[in-house]
Amino acid sequence: MPISNYAFFVKYTYSNECALLAYNFHELVTKLGIFEQFAYRHDHRLISVTLAYIFYRYQVHHCDMALDLAVTLVYLEDVRHSPDQPELQEHNRDAFNLICYLAFLAHAFNADRTIRLSDWYKEIGWRSFRSCQQLNGYVFFLFSQVRRFRLRVSEQRVKRYIQKLCSVP
Repeated sequence: MPISNYAFFVKYTYSNECALLAYNFHELVTKLGIFEQFAYRHDHRLISVTLAYIFYRYQVHHCDMALDLAVTLVYLEDVRHSPDQPELQEHNRDAFNLICYLAFLAHAFNADRTIRLSDWYKEIGWRSFRSCQQLNGYVFFLFSQVRRFRLRVSEQRVKRYIQKLCSVP
């Protein structure tokens, strides 16, 4: 019998806060239609579990995690609503990389003490990139071409997503 989404996140994350944030993040990414625009051949929930794992592993407080995920959702909303970007389609391998490395950019913008890109590579990047340098090129592509060197986003949009991320299903 298939496991419900919320039960899945409770089972595969490390705390109740991580489960709630991962579940709500997954639901919001799905509602944005990211998986309709960008392919991912595995269970889409694994992306949120992976982000929860990285943030938990590197001791990011759940309040900071909510902020990072909220900014990531704003970035994804901008990708979804921007005119068709063929260079993003060509350069992007899949939804996993797009979401995870936009989350890296959000985390790098928000955090006083960030998780290094080499640690992201060590944890998850090695699956898609031959080297940390290649991953760095992809992250720079997201920063320069997709985000147009802008990481700051509207506080109202972030607050709206934080409320949704922290709401109990």
